[in-house]
Amino acid sequence: MKKSIVLVLMLIVSVSIVIGCGEKIIDRNYIPILKENLFKLQVAVREQQLAQIDSLMSVKVLDKKQGSDSLIRFIYGENDDFDFVQFGNAEIVYTNEKARIDCYVMDSTKSNDRPIVFFLELQHDLWLFTSFEDAAKTDSLQLD
Repeated sequence: MKKSIVLVLMLIVSVSIVIGCGEKIIDRNYIPILKENLFKLQVAVREQQLAQIDSLMSVKVLDKKQGSDSLIRFIYGENDDFDFVQFGNAEIVYTNEKARIDCYVMDSTKSNDRPIVFFLELQHDLWLFTSFEDAAKTDSLQLD
């Protein structure tokens, strides 16, 4: 009787281990890569380098009718009168395939009144921006 209970318990533990091992562990190495991509985008936006911005974007950004031009317009405003300095206070949420970066479009005053959210996907071993939104107009915490 004791042997059968021990065998059943061992079987249950073994099955639990096998099922648990099937889940993919999220790669912590993506954090610095995502931060670096945001920094690269920040530099390209500050210098208004459209080709450099486009190189960081996925072709999926076109599905949302976005691109480097629309990002520059969003950051600098329709009249090109915003003095952009940085994307500040970034918070990153990610899985092994998708990411979301919530941050603020900041000028030299570093005020937090212009929130933006960027969405990224891992494509061919590269994290690429797939879209962006005015975070004040979105209430979703989804990754796409």
